[in-house]
Amino acid sequence: MEHQKYSLIETLTFAESGGLPVLGTLVEQIVHLLNSNTVFSDIIIHQNSPIMLRQPKRLVAVSETPITLEELEEFFEVIEPDWEERIKDRAFDRSKDLYSARIRANCFSFQGKKRLGCVIRRFPTEPISLDRIGLRQCSQDFAKLHNGLVLIIGDTCQGKSTTIASLLDQINKTRSGHIITIEDPVETLIPQRKSIVTQREVGTDGDVESYYVGALDALRERPDVILIGEIRDAQTAQEALALSESGPLVFATLHARSTELGLQKFLRLLGNTDTQAQALSNSLRGVICQALLPSLEGDTYHLASECLTTNPEVARLIENRNLGSLRPLLENLGRAAASGCHTMNDDLQSLIRAKKVGLDDARKATTDRLEFDSMFKNA
Repeated sequence: MEHQKYSLIETLTFAESGGLPVLGTLVEQIVHLLNSNTVFSDIIIHQNSPIMLRQPKRLVAVSETPITLEELEEFFEVIEPDWEERIKDRAFDRSKDLYSARIRANCFSFQGKKRLGCVIRRFPTEPISLDRIGLRQCSQDFAKLHNGLVLIIGDTCQGKSTTIASLLDQINKTRSGHIITIEDPVETLIPQRKSIVTQREVGTDGDVESYYVGALDALRERPDVILIGEIRDAQTAQEALALSESGPLVFATLHARSTELGLQKFLRLLGNTDTQAQALSNSLRGVICQALLPSLEGDTYHLASECLTTNPEVARLIENRNLGSLRPLLENLGRAAASGCHTMNDDLQSLIRAKKVGLDDARKATTDRLEFDSMFKNA
């Protein structure tokens, strides 16, 4: 009703909906969506509004039928039986196997606790192979490492979790060992192959109360590979570096717009001293920075990334905290095929030439706007 009266958000046409049901319980409707061929990254549900989908180039309503309070409460009960207590203080996240799909639901109240809502993201039931996600070989090669620190950098919702799961599963397929992940929440489940995989969830009802405590615990659990799902604070950054100095291979994610900004943020969290810069220069094995771009047709996403593989020149810049010189070095290294480096603009140029993504979307994703504009000044 409210949606019909005021909203300018378009509704899926009959052809686009492909027979998606508008009846049945909310859980049944969500399951149908998750198992349909309809392209979307998130399901957004507000009480008294229709189910919405975030597609590559738009938000769209599935139908004109609003979701009621009772339907949302029933769905919350499936996600978290104690949801009424959890939602009093703040929104809460839960990962859930919903029949044949795996989802993360963020459940919240709004308008002074008068209405309920949630955002649902689906994950692969198993990790996607590295070949399929679109990473170049130099990034895939980080799965061959046995020690040190690898950072995966990017804005929120840019596919970092998918990349991490694929890298970890590649290790899982090729060598034996103990892989420990610390996640909030646990997203893609990694099956046991050649390695033992321990996926620990952060949260009041999880396995560990924080990333930092999970990282502290990990060293006593004889790990070969550790994932720290997100570097959020100084303690976690310092522990991630300490773990990488102690023997295991450590993967960690960080929110930042580019490789150099991510390293600046990480150094700032460490304390930005000469000693910490030297330690990072010794431990860092590489950085992947990535973004997801909508296709020209708006029916899928394409991955663009840049890769920095540490060499003596890179290590020297980090040790001297001269991160402003990383960008020109990365561009120079990217011209050498065997350097293990390439820029985001290299990937964007390839995607544009292949007519897979649009110029405006690529311009939004670039990590070096000046260089990008010089490459496409006549476009």
